[in-house]
Amino acid sequence: MSVETDLKGIGLTKGESKTYLALLELGLSTKSAIVRKSKISPSIIYEILDRLISKGLASSIIVDKVKHFQAADPTVLLEFLNQEKDRIECKKELVKSLIPLLKQNEKTQNIFNATVYEGLDGLRSMLQKVIEEEFKANKTREWLATGVTSHKNESFNNFWINWHGKIRPKYRVKAKFIFSEKATKYYHALKKLPLNKIRYIPLSTPVCITAVGKTLLVMKYAHPSYFLLIRNEDVSNTFKEFFRVMWTAAKG
Repeated sequence: MSVETDLKGIGLTKGESKTYLALLELGLSTKSAIVRKSKISPSIIYEILDRLISKGLASSIIVDKVKHFQAADPTVLLEFLNQEKDRIECKKELVKSLIPLLKQNEKTQNIFNATVYEGLDGLRSMLQKVIEEEFKANKTREWLATGVTSHKNESFNNFWINWHGKIRPKYRVKAKFIFSEKATKYYHALKKLPLNKIRYIPLSTPVCITAVGKTLLVMKYAHPSYFLLIRNEDVSNTFKEFFRVMWTAAKG
């Protein structure tokens, strides 16, 4: 990778990179010398030099009534990067302040929104969406799952033990699980975790269904594994009523 490419990587334009390198090689020099060395068009060289000066990477002086330019010491690039970092942080804060205002303009009608995910990576993505939309935005504190089973690829069981043991508790979300079987390693692993309540109904189902806030999750683990996220308050509430009936009938 060339030095010019590296300079572009820290935030300089192609023209700024070529001009700065030319200044370093030439030392104190005039516009015409810089144009010849950098091969930058004379019509834009002053504009580029002005930008370098504003960034603290170049300076100018008058010698015998002729304007000359010189590059700042390369160590100044670190200060330039720090300034860029500060500007990025300011932009991040601005975006954070805009998000609530922009969300107020979103349509609030109860529309049906569904997304399908595939595999373990897809499951991770789906749960990140749940965290953002339910745990953080809506302050949802309830996780209701039925059709929970140990009979799936062990990588999924290990993932869920970690997620329910370390991730979900960060948001103080309580969970109720209705298992299709009991006395398995996965069953006991979830049962001993904090904020969990577990019951079971000896009924084999092909999918696990979970309600969390306004979101309903339908999870099929048999290969190929698919995960459906439905964002609809009416659908989620209907399942919650169904879940509560099952919870009452389930065994502790």
